[in-house]
Amino acid sequence: MHVYILLVLCVCVRGVTSFPNGEVEESCQSMTPNHSEFKSQTSSSPYKVSVNSTTFTAGQTITVTLQAAENASEFQGFMLQAREVDGKTAVGRFTSINTVQSRALNCFNIENSTLSQASADKKSHFEATWEAPTNSSLGDIQFVVTFVRDYPVFWNMVNSSTIRSTSPINTPSTTRFTVILLALTFTSINL
Repeated sequence: MHVYILLVLCVCVRGVTSFPNGEVEESCQSMTPNHSEFKSQTSSSPYKVSVNSTTFTAGQTITVTLQAAENASEFQGFMLQAREVDGKTAVGRFTSINTVQSRALNCFNIENSTLSQASADKKSHFEATWEAPTNSSLGDIQFVVTFVRDYPVFWNMVNSSTIRSTSPINTPSTTRFTVILLALTFTSINL
């Protein structure tokens, strides 16, 4: 009888921690699934993340595609964010969210800053639209994804190529350089 109760308890606990519906807010920063007895794979990911642009400006949208390599198994789960290169938090937000395939999460108090799977259905392709913030200047970004093939097998923090920011970044040194350049220009004109 005790063995039966223990077995039922183990099955219930595993079901609760696998998050097939994508409710993984506790993983916002680390992007590591709560599969405590398993570690991220160290081999190259058979899944990739690609984008439709190599540059972006404030307010621009980018299409992000998650895809299994040819002859690779489909993936069950994912967690997707945009981050500044070497950044630790999500930036921007996802728009036009397909709620059948994904669910939006409000990581780092940013609405829709993260997407994860809506169910454990297998998928070989997923597409999303991301929007850069309109009220701030970001540096270069990458899309970061954790792919879950199945409960014990996942690849953490798979990066897209770098997307270069073409928005002006107003730092003190940039502003100082601009003032000096303008002063030299006006001096040249008056000579």
